[in-house]
Amino acid sequence: MVRVTVDPLTRVVGPLRLDTEVDENGVIKEARSSNMIFRGFERIYRGQDPRDSILLSQRICGVCPVAHSIAAVNALDELYGVAGSVPKDALVARNINQGLNTVSNHLLHFYILWGPDLANPAYGNVMSTFGDLGASVWKELLGRFAPISYKIGGEAIPPGSSYVGVIPMKKRLHDAGAVIGGKMPHQTVTYPGGVTNNPTTSDIQTLSSIMSEVVDFLNTTSIGIPFEDWVENTYRASSPKKAIEFFIEHLNELTERSLQTNDLSRSNGWGDVELYSAFGSELIGEKLLGLPISLKHDKMSGYNDLSKIGFLSFGGFYNVDHEGYDPTSPSGERFQTSGFMTSSLELHKFDSNKVTESVKHAFYEDYDGYKHPYEGVTEPFTDPDRINYQDFSEDKYTWAKAPRYDGVPCEVGPLSRLLIMKEPLVTGLVDLFRENGYSPFNSFTRMLARMQELFIITSEMIKWITIDLDPNGRFRVDIDMSMAVGSRGMGLCEAPRGALGHWLITDNDSKVANYQIVTPSAWNLSPRDHEGVPGPLEQALVGCRISAVDNWLGVDFSNPTGILHVGRSYDPCITCAVHTIDLTGKNPPGTFRLL
Repeated sequence: MVRVTVDPLTRVVGPLRLDTEVDENGVIKEARSSNMIFRGFERIYRGQDPRDSILLSQRICGVCPVAHSIAAVNALDELYGVAGSVPKDALVARNINQGLNTVSNHLLHFYILWGPDLANPAYGNVMSTFGDLGASVWKELLGRFAPISYKIGGEAIPPGSSYVGVIPMKKRLHDAGAVIGGKMPHQTVTYPGGVTNNPTTSDIQTLSSIMSEVVDFLNTTSIGIPFEDWVENTYRASSPKKAIEFFIEHLNELTERSLQTNDLSRSNGWGDVELYSAFGSELIGEKLLGLPISLKHDKMSGYNDLSKIGFLSFGGFYNVDHEGYDPTSPSGERFQTSGFMTSSLELHKFDSNKVTESVKHAFYEDYDGYKHPYEGVTEPFTDPDRINYQDFSEDKYTWAKAPRYDGVPCEVGPLSRLLIMKEPLVTGLVDLFRENGYSPFNSFTRMLARMQELFIITSEMIKWITIDLDPNGRFRVDIDMSMAVGSRGMGLCEAPRGALGHWLITDNDSKVANYQIVTPSAWNLSPRDHEGVPGPLEQALVGCRISAVDNWLGVDFSNPTGILHVGRSYDPCITCAVHTIDLTGKNPPGTFRLL
């Protein structure tokens, strides 16, 4: 067995360490996910005015601060008893604010954080064995997704067109966030009972203009057909079968007209999503389209023991057909409905009482079993001798707690959300993979779900801005400050990366007595729980081949594309505060430590 450690995993938000044991065939047999920072925000809240949580929580993460503000204000809406009376236009404004951050985050992840892996030189080596078609695939991957300051074999590579093209979009989406939120990052307008600003007609025009620029980018870069045509035939398809028929027929048309000339350019209809859809999956590319080669990302990160994984959504974006909302997020109450789905695709109603955490393997003082967040404790432990990454010990190895839903580790994020809301394309893809003997939960479906959600939220954003937002509407209701005496509130929402919850308890002086946060990456990057069951990323790594294209050219421990792709496919966000480092020298000789 060879120990391969990626520390830190780069192009994620914060320091994530991935430890693996790999056999002589290049297959990962054991994995540990270590969150290498201590957030500590739950301790900062204590004794504070609960309303401060809206601003404090956004400092947890500068990439998705709006989601934390939404979770915090949802908790405060319940605390002050106004969740059921928040005006419709305030809910629309909150949706727009969060939607801008979600679109921005998905673009950032696909093009800046994850996309450069497609320009890994290992793929160039594999593609060189497949003649002119392989050369064309590699030309497009490198020409679209290469990052800045990139070299291969000492030769400087120009930044990819998609990589460079998305950067102005990030700026413009931040501009839009400042219009609706006061500033970005860390917007300032969310407040219990609504929002503090009244968007003007001019604001609506500015937001509409920026969203038009986003659609232009999607049309010229992400997809090879008009954006609305894609949305109409996938998201709005009458059934998963219809969505998949359109998806496969579209790719088949592209393939038939391109194979003779090996022209995979955008001018020939190959948007980034089509290129990845055709050449990223063995099932779709090789078996359904008849292509000779694929990246085989659908053979990465399939969960081996399906009894130990579930899929969870707290419910995302308010329903803006009426005033107010239910803070418990019952089924069907939000635009993206809440729910828990088993690995056999059985859908169950969401119950927030089933959310718990374990700290058995986290750097916190132990407690027995699981605790609900209302009972949660965040007390860092003080025995550094118990930190040992060397032997995959059963002791503590991460700052992340282990969230569970009814005792089950859960993947959260776009794949879970779209499955639970029964989105036709993603549901159809999952059915297609199951029917053909593949794990439907893999790096390929995870990334396509993220892009599909980008298209869906973009479409809904246009509606929220141009139809639902009324500059003459009501945007707030007053709150009764006495409601915060000895009270509590729960804030549930969907951050770009997945289910996010804030739980708040106040004392008799209306100050915060306890505040607990369960983040999406705590779910996805969870360590083992007190029963020894690994978290989603740890499970997904086991069984994965470490080198490019299913170890096509053999095993290369120094370039573990399998670890890199699987780890980054969850869009990790290691929320930051106090950093920790290992000064013990416990990493043994022979460890591949990729810095």
